[in-house]
Amino acid sequence: MDPGRKEAEASQEALSWVLRRLNVLEYLILFLALALALVGGALVAWVLNSALGLSFRWGWTIGSLLLFILPGGFVYLREFRKKGVPPDRDLESKPKEPHG
Repeated sequence: MDPGRKEAEASQEALSWVLRRLNVLEYLILFLALALALVGGALVAWVLNSALGLSFRWGWTIGSLLLFILPGGFVYLREFRKKGVPPDRDLESKPKEPHG
């Protein structure tokens, strides 16, 4: 086995390890966002229940869904738009002005 092949296998293994760690981090962030949406939905429902007399359960459900789905939808749409726009090739080659 030549040294170049051994290095390629080692780099492939390191890359797969990093990707697994990033997947774990992604799910952790998603879980924390869900927990924050549930807590925020409970606070919204509590305020609406005390101020307007609306049902706590329905307020919590709707508030949590809105706090979880709306920000995620905005991020999804922004990423979707980014993928559709080709990058500006001249952006890096243009000289930068010293003050903006």
